[in-house]
Amino acid sequence: MAKPLFIAEILCIIIAELAADDKQSLARLAQTSKMFTDPCLDGLWHTMGSFIPFIPLLPRSVRSALVGEKRSSMLYHYENLKSHWSTLTQCLKTLSRPGVRIQRTGEWESFDKYARHVRVYRQTDDISYPKAYQVVSCMREKHLFPNLRDLGWRNTGSTTMESWSLPSSLQSLTIFENPMVGIELFLHQVAHDAPELETLQISCSFPVGSAPCSTVAPLPFNRLESVTLIFPDLARIDICHTLSLAPITDLAVMLSSSKMMWQPGSLFHGLERLTIFGDPALASLFVKCVGSTRLRTVYLVLLGEDATLLHCQELLAVLFKTHGQSLQCLYLNIDGESLSLEDPSVIDQLMNKFLSELRLRVHGSGVERVHVVLQGLPDHIVQGGLVVVAQFINAAWTQRVLLQNPLFRDAKNGHKLLR
Repeated sequence: MAKPLFIAEILCIIIAELAADDKQSLARLAQTSKMFTDPCLDGLWHTMGSFIPFIPLLPRSVRSALVGEKRSSMLYHYENLKSHWSTLTQCLKTLSRPGVRIQRTGEWESFDKYARHVRVYRQTDDISYPKAYQVVSCMREKHLFPNLRDLGWRNTGSTTMESWSLPSSLQSLTIFENPMVGIELFLHQVAHDAPELETLQISCSFPVGSAPCSTVAPLPFNRLESVTLIFPDLARIDICHTLSLAPITDLAVMLSSSKMMWQPGSLFHGLERLTIFGDPALASLFVKCVGSTRLRTVYLVLLGEDATLLHCQELLAVLFKTHGQSLQCLYLNIDGESLSLEDPSVIDQLMNKFLSELRLRVHGSGVERVHVVLQGLPDHIVQGGLVVVAQFINAAWTQRVLLQNPLFRDAKNGHKLLR
């Protein structure tokens, strides 16, 4: 056998390439030498988007309940599981009752052999199979992937997140569906189970019963730095006060409610980077509430049915007044199509006035870099599909017209935040 393969660095590069493009060859490589088995299995099982491959590895009694079969079979088929789903639903109700636990010595050995290699699990299969994954976790009374680092959690059915734990190795968590618990309980469970979590993204609403808390215990996160909040209840569910107790330095929020309940300077005292997606008037209110004295980078993606360039100017006034001493980089994306203008014929004058005031504010501050994009402007300003870009770099302003960047189109449609 070629000696270079026994050099760990070279082997890791080969495995990474095969894991991305040719998993069949990687599986063959895993069988050529015991020395290659574990590294190759790490590549094969590193990222999983479905629980289906784990069904044949479950203990026989659990597998029988899930797929409706009495025999052990490594040739499990997707359509077979779907045909037995009605049986599965009834069995899960029985097996998930309090006090019903199936634990025999060595029965999880085959499952654990492969589950320990999983580092990323993001549920992409249909609604039936994530439910099986959640219920099996509850049955075993611990998380199924002990070395998991990145989890995309999508709640289905009536299984609450509090009924099963997260692995302590978790570094990134994304919540796509309602976790069916109050926000405070949810965050404290995550902090308790995964204290080393670094990144949290919440893309769902919380139960109506989740109410603002007057006193909130500190969250025991050790390393949580980056949080993204994309759901309509940001103001009604006071998640911001709760998260302000964690050491967050990077925050991205989507604002859609005008019922702000926070006091100026009361939120996120250690924040260094802020991304806001939404109406400029709401963004102004939120910026006032950020109490950090270390805010260096701000991304603003501004749009709204009742928004105007005046609202954008007011937002910039608040931003420079509140955080002008620490601000170093400003990235501003304004959707011209959503800006309501009383007289569209003077939009070019309004735009030039807006940019002139921005230049004055920048020159009177410590800002080192500014990037402004105005898109969706009328055709008499720029031709369709073009945007106006103004930049401030190395103490000099430039302005030009460019083709519209797809990133900004995606941001406008709510598919991603400008990062």
